[in-house]
Amino acid sequence: MDDQAKVALAAAVVGGYVLGRTKKGRLALSVATYLAGRRFGLEPRQLAAEGMRRLGEVPQFAELQEQLRGEVLDAGRQAVTAAANRGVASLADAISDRTLRLGQAP
Repeated sequence: MDDQAKVALAAAVVGGYVLGRTKKGRLALSVATYLAGRRFGLEPRQLAAEGMRRLGEVPQFAELQEQLRGEVLDAGRQAVTAAANRGVASLADAISDRTLRLGQAP
């Protein structure tokens, strides 16, 4: 190991210690990931697309995705139905109140 590599390693260790002690570990990881991505010419979209493509090849993930899709759609339908019911009930109450007030003419 040459002197330049030793200095770089020592700087990395000291930098990691300082960042860790000041609770900046997340920032250090973000910066390191960004720099590594720039060094290798990676783009976030490419990484996300590649990750989704590889996950799609796993049969267990496809099953889980189908199961979640069904559950999410059911939950969404129930939420929309409940919101529509509340809106219709509110409208019916408002019409009923208005009708009662009109019927009580002075």
